[in-house]
Amino acid sequence: MNPIETTHLIAQYLAAAGISFLEKKPDDSHTNLGFDTQKMRLETHPLNEDGDKLVFDYKSFCLKFRGPVTNLELSLDGASHQQVIDWIEQQREQLGIAKPYNYGFHYELPYTIDADHIWTSLERSDLSKLAFNRVLAQNASTQFAKHIGVDANIRIWPHHFDTGGYTPLPNEDSLAVGWGMAIPDSIVDGMYFYISYYMGGKPYLPEILPELSEGRWSKEGFVGAVLSLEEAKEDPISFFKEVHTAVTTS
Repeated sequence: MNPIETTHLIAQYLAAAGISFLEKKPDDSHTNLGFDTQKMRLETHPLNEDGDKLVFDYKSFCLKFRGPVTNLELSLDGASHQQVIDWIEQQREQLGIAKPYNYGFHYELPYTIDADHIWTSLERSDLSKLAFNRVLAQNASTQFAKHIGVDANIRIWPHHFDTGGYTPLPNEDSLAVGWGMAIPDSIVDGMYFYISYYMGGKPYLPEILPELSEGRWSKEGFVGAVLSLEEAKEDPISFFKEVHTAVTTS
């Protein structure tokens, strides 16, 4: 299991907390996660009236419940999958969360673990790189939202583990945009930035588009533009802006 797969699976503990404890939203947004760029951690929405969140701290490789007065943590290094589930269940009772914790999902992941799986801490360099990528994606995605004049909520979606935003475009008839950073898949064999457009709910790109200075257009499978992190020469906000200008002026 590589570092990306490891953190993807760890994020499912947080997603399961959202599924277990929060009111279900039609768009599944109760399951999505935030990323604290200062503290380098994934975090759920507040899980109770006190504002407590379940978080994964990249720097310490720990799960934590954090809130205004809450400070509980479990080191994942050496802990079994079942021990993690039991710990979360014990803490939610202490925090006054009425609903039980259920590690179950309505989506499938490409990898699974059993109750006896033992977590081993990742190398500090790997954790730092993964956290840095999330900071880069969060900041660039937020800047792009400001660039196009919207107040988009940049979140991490646990199913695909992408950092991203989505919004209808102001002053554009039925045109919407989604953008962010994705983990390796069949589209790009490595972490990559993406941006895609939708017209009336369907993928959209103009027929004639200029060549991009970074990244490439994709018209099969994924419709939009992609840029590998390894190939990015500038801040990804430049990539998002260039693609946006090309699509909205073509």
